[in-house]
Amino acid sequence: MLAELQAYGSTGGIALAYDPCMRNAILPLSLSIFFLACGDDGEPTRPVDGTVTMWESCVWDGQLTPELCAPELSCSSHGVCSPICETFDECPQYDGFDGECDHHAVDRDVLICIPKCNMADECPKTGGVELHCSDFYCIGDS
Repeated sequence: MLAELQAYGSTGGIALAYDPCMRNAILPLSLSIFFLACGDDGEPTRPVDGTVTMWESCVWDGQLTPELCAPELSCSSHGVCSPICETFDECPQYDGFDGECDHHAVDRDVLICIPKCNMADECPKTGGVELHCSDFYCIGDS
């Protein structure tokens, strides 16, 4: 048989035999290339449904995603998880800024709190995404 006649380490042809340390390096090198190619590519991970907090973005992959907002919040048509309200008195108050409790949610049956811009077209610092003024309302980037 041919296998019985070949010397240990032989490639079976006219090529030179692999050096033993080269044989030991091929597997780890192959695995490291695999993990580099298949590892984390740095893209953000989608938040778990119901975990996005007040004034944080409810936009994922360019789409309004209401299910991201915590249960007591609703995704506004401007891409921010806003508190659900029945009256304005239930809304967070920010010094120097007015707001309203109105139908600005993706779900039009829900009333949400939405801050209004001040006279200088500024928005309050809410601790969430930065809001900017658009048509008298403070909105997030959607």
